[in-house]
Amino acid sequence: MQTLARFAITKRWYVIAGWIVFVFGVQLLSSAAGGATYKDVFTLPHTETQKVLDLLRANGQTGQTGQVGTVVVHAKSGTLDAQQAPDGLVTALGKLCDGGFHVSDLTSPWYSIDCAKPSSGTHAGTATLLSKDRTIGLVDISWQGDQNAVKNFTGVHDALTGLSNSTVQYEFTGGAFANLAAQQKGIPPEVFGFIAALIILGLVFRTFGAAVLPLLSAAAALGSGLAIIALLSHAMNVATFATQLAQLMVIGVGVDYALFIVTRHRRNLLRGMPVSESIALAVNTSGRAVLFAGATVCVAILGLCALGVSFLYGVAVGTSIAVALTMIASLTLLPAVLSLLGYRVLPRRLRKAVKNGTYQHDQHATRWASWANVVSTHKLVLGALAAALIVVLAIPFFSMRLGHADESTDPAASTTRKGYDLITQGFGKGYNSTIELVLNGPTATDAAYTSSVMSRLSAVPGVDPSSVHTTPLVKNLAFVGFKTTTSPQDPKTTALVKSLRSNVVPGLEQGTSNQVYVFGQTAVFVDFSKVLSAKMPLFFVAIIGLSFLLLMLAFRSLVIPLTAAIMNLFAAGASFGIVVAIFQWGWFSGALGIGSGGPIDAFLPVLFFAILFGLSMDYQVFLVSRMHEEWVHTGNNKRAISIGQAETGGIITAAAFIMIAVFGGFIFGDARTIKLIGIGL
Repeated sequence: MQTLARFAITKRWYVIAGWIVFVFGVQLLSSAAGGATYKDVFTLPHTETQKVLDLLRANGQTGQTGQVGTVVVHAKSGTLDAQQAPDGLVTALGKLCDGGFHVSDLTSPWYSIDCAKPSSGTHAGTATLLSKDRTIGLVDISWQGDQNAVKNFTGVHDALTGLSNSTVQYEFTGGAFANLAAQQKGIPPEVFGFIAALIILGLVFRTFGAAVLPLLSAAAALGSGLAIIALLSHAMNVATFATQLAQLMVIGVGVDYALFIVTRHRRNLLRGMPVSESIALAVNTSGRAVLFAGATVCVAILGLCALGVSFLYGVAVGTSIAVALTMIASLTLLPAVLSLLGYRVLPRRLRKAVKNGTYQHDQHATRWASWANVVSTHKLVLGALAAALIVVLAIPFFSMRLGHADESTDPAASTTRKGYDLITQGFGKGYNSTIELVLNGPTATDAAYTSSVMSRLSAVPGVDPSSVHTTPLVKNLAFVGFKTTTSPQDPKTTALVKSLRSNVVPGLEQGTSNQVYVFGQTAVFVDFSKVLSAKMPLFFVAIIGLSFLLLMLAFRSLVIPLTAAIMNLFAAGASFGIVVAIFQWGWFSGALGIGSGGPIDAFLPVLFFAILFGLSMDYQVFLVSRMHEEWVHTGNNKRAISIGQAETGGIITAAAFIMIAVFGGFIFGDARTIKLIGIGL
């Protein structure tokens, strides 16, 4: 590590120039490649959902495998004409098919269009898409199966949103338009994090140069990391929230890593060490901890790939690349800039004292040294209190319900929530659900068979019998669509899917050569939860095991990594408990602008655990590294613990406040996923 530090010091201008070229280079490459193409793509091998997707693609029904969304047309006064669409809607919808948004088909109360066959013209509308009081009409939009890029959905939104006027209101809801909640308005959340971090760093360092340095390395990693993630989106599927997650991680860990190195460097200078030697020693000690901490975070996040869910691959790879760049910037760019600043990383008073030969050789009494003595003296009492607090906070975790939160959990002011509420008002809360039976086989489209399926389905509790309808697709394939009497996120809707599969479907298949599958959004997330639950033990073993091996390598100990793993599991449990209380039970959700409580999306606990486990290991590494360093020098265990806590306690607390400020900034965002991760972390 000292060799790397000395290279960065002696070749500082080359290192700085290299980073500038690298950041601008990848930005230009990303721009030349056409920018990012983020999209949410699910593949769930060995599930009923995947069988249906493969079946539809094999039969050329790609329009049935793509995203769907609903445009809600609301008459603010009077009613909607059952025969004629509101002014401008016909023209606007007609342009969507050839507008480059990859729309598959459009269905409204007034007319429908098959965009795959534009020459066939328009067809009759669907009267059931108009509410009984004729105040609310729905336009269902489907996209081609392989076209899940966010720009296709936002493009349709932007093309239609201008139709709203004093008499007619347009809102957008459903799976495709769920991405609109993630579109940031006003000041981006990461800006709040940067500002808060700068204020805290200023209070800690009391000099502008030292306060800006941690943000500089984070900015370099962020500028290059986001461009690389954009390039990555052309090579693999990268989820729409990947960039926000990367920003959240880079700002958090980037400031932390630089903070520890700069603090150690300042302490070395105050003890009379020359600038170059001070930087080299800081990188060799705190920098080594940064290396192991960064590697632990990367390993934890890459552990998401062990789940076998392709939806998370791009998120894991992109975020780990961004964290790795943060670590590299802290070990190369930061030392180079520190060597340029020299003694200016110290406040003026301390700088003057050092130049006059007044050094701080001994560990002098501080509040943190006093606290270390208190902890040492009352270790059992304080340990018990801390454990009790964590256990209490973790209690809600045991009632966590995995599923998919519908648009009723979106902020009240969002278009997705307004659209959801209008549909509930005009058609009932079960209308927002999307479940259907997919019939496949030699008699799947026979009138007698589909009629018997519809009759049996109408008698199932939880199914709205008036909504049951059939749609023949090809010779051996048909849909039987229906609406539930409960909302999409209601536990009864999930139970209905499971009941259909286990109790109803076998009877529908009996005596025929047909196969019947349960499909739709709720069914997809039932399968998604099942896949993740099955892989979760392997996931936890992979993350904890690899982190254990890294710490064992760092400290040559079994007890230290075991202690770290157990403590971080406790911390994860407490954090999950808080998340469940807010996002599932709905505590304080209104004040936080989250909307009503709902189930926790199945992929969030594993994503959250990977990040949390990696980040919480950082503080273990920094704290114990300093203790270990002192123990190597003195062999005195008690002194090593006291000195380690006294010298790192304050800076770890400052780093934690910066993390809290950075993650807390994401409360101001609109996306529920990012709010959950931000608040939880």
